[in-house]
Amino acid sequence: TAWAAAAVPHAPGVPAEPLTRAGADPAMPSVVAVVDGDVIAGEKAARISATDPASAAREFKRRLGDTTPIVVAGVPFGAETLMGHLLGQVVGTAREAGVDVATVALTHPATWGDYKLDLLREAGRVAGIGEVSLVSEPEAAALHHAGLGRLGADDTVLVYDFGGGTFDAAVVRVTRDGTELLGRPEGLERLGGIDLDQAVVALVDAAVAGALTQLDRNDPAVRRALLALRQECTRAKEALSADTETTVPVLVPGLDTSVRITRPELEAAVRPRVAETLGSVDRVVASAGLQTGDLAGILLVGGSSRIPLVAELVAAHTGRPLLRDTDPKLVVCLGAAAPVPPLHQEPLMTSSTPPPPPGAAAPPAPPPDPAPGPVSPGGAQAKPGAKDRATATRRTQPDRHPRESAGPSVAGKVAAGVAAAGVAAAAVIWRDDLTNAVFGDNSGLTDQAAMVGAASATTLD
Repeated sequence: TAWAAAAVPHAPGVPAEPLTRAGADPAMPSVVAVVDGDVIAGEKAARISATDPASAAREFKRRLGDTTPIVVAGVPFGAETLMGHLLGQVVGTAREAGVDVATVALTHPATWGDYKLDLLREAGRVAGIGEVSLVSEPEAAALHHAGLGRLGADDTVLVYDFGGGTFDAAVVRVTRDGTELLGRPEGLERLGGIDLDQAVVALVDAAVAGALTQLDRNDPAVRRALLALRQECTRAKEALSADTETTVPVLVPGLDTSVRITRPELEAAVRPRVAETLGSVDRVVASAGLQTGDLAGILLVGGSSRIPLVAELVAAHTGRPLLRDTDPKLVVCLGAAAPVPPLHQEPLMTSSTPPPPPGAAAPPAPPPDPAPGPVSPGGAQAKPGAKDRATATRRTQPDRHPRESAGPSVAGKVAAGVAAAGVAAAAVIWRDDLTNAVFGDNSGLTDQAAMVGAASATTLD
C-alpha cells in the first residue's frame, strides 16, 4: 500500500526482475491526486500531496470494501477506483519501458473473500486492463524463494508478511508444481508500518511536551507541516533499522527544533504492537494442524519485517530459521512474476538466524491425521476429504489461475504480464503495501496508500 513496484518475468528458468523506472527506485509511492479534474498517480501525486494534502489520497487499501467514499479535492472515490488509477500508472510505466502489457495478475492477501476480490478486479477495469488473474500474496512469496532454490518440494513454511499497512500470516506448502495454502490465514488490518510510524510521532510529541497535539489541524499550513513530519518519522524508523540513533527535524508553525530518538526507545514503543503478530502466528499454524517445529522456516515479507526487533521476536517465539530477501518489499511481486520452477524433493531452505539454543525443548510431534485441507478463496478452510492435497485449487501454477476479464480490483499487488511470441509471458507486477499515517484518519491528512509491487506473472506455452 505504501509503494507500487513492477517485476518483469522472462522465459522459464530465467528469474524475474524488478521493472526499472529511468534510474528511479523500482517502487513508486502509491499516492493518487486530483488536479483541475485530472487524476494523477505516483511521484507527481506525492509532490502535490506535500503542498496540498486535501488533493491527494494515501493508504486507501485499508478502505477497500468501505462504502463511505474517499473525498479527494472535493471528488468522491471508492478505494477500488483509486487503486485502479494507481495500477494504470504502473501499467503505463511498464509500457513506456517497452513491455507489451497484454495480461495482468493481481495479488491479494490470502484472507480476502469474494467481495474484496471482486473489488480487486474492478481496479483492473478502471486501469483499462483486458485480462486479470488472481494470486495470493503468501503463495507468491513462497514461489519467489522456491525459484531461488531456498525451498524444495514438500517444504512447509509460515509466511510472515508485515507490510506498510497490514499484517498477514499464512502457512504455505511448496509442491512439485506450485504451492498450496494450509489452514486458515489470518490478518491484522490495522497493524502495519504506518502504525509504527505513529509510535515515532508519539515519541517526538512527548519530547516537545505535546506541542504537536496542540496544533490546529484545520490550518492548511499545519496540515502541510504535519505531513512533512510524518515523512521524517518514517525515515527515522527506517534509519533505526541500521543505526542505533537518529534525529527527527520538527518544523511546524511555532516550533523549529529536532528530536533525538534511539533504537531502544523505538523498540520499547513498538514492542507491544509487534507482539500482537505472534498470536496470529500461533493461530495460523494451529489451524493447519501443525506445530512450529513442523515448519521448515519463516519467510519474512514486507517492509516492516526489516525492523530488527521483528526478526528477534519471531525467531525467539518460533525457534525456526528466518528467511529474508534483500528487499522484502519486492518479494511478492517477484514471486508472482516468476514461472513455477522445477523443485527438488529435499528441503533446501537455509537459515538467516541461528537455531534454537541447544537446551531448548524439542517441539511436540504434530497431531495425527486427518490434516486440514487448503483454504477456499474466501479464506474458509475446506473440509478434509479423500482427495489428496495435490488437488487443491489454491495453487500458483499457471493453469490454476484462469484469465478473467478485468474487473473490480483494488489493494494488493498487480502484475501486468506480456505474452512473448507464444513462448513465455512477460508480466509487470504491482503490489500494494500501505504505509503512512500519523495522527489518525481524522487528522485532516488524507490517508496515503502506497503499494509494493507484487503480482503473479503467467508463462504461456
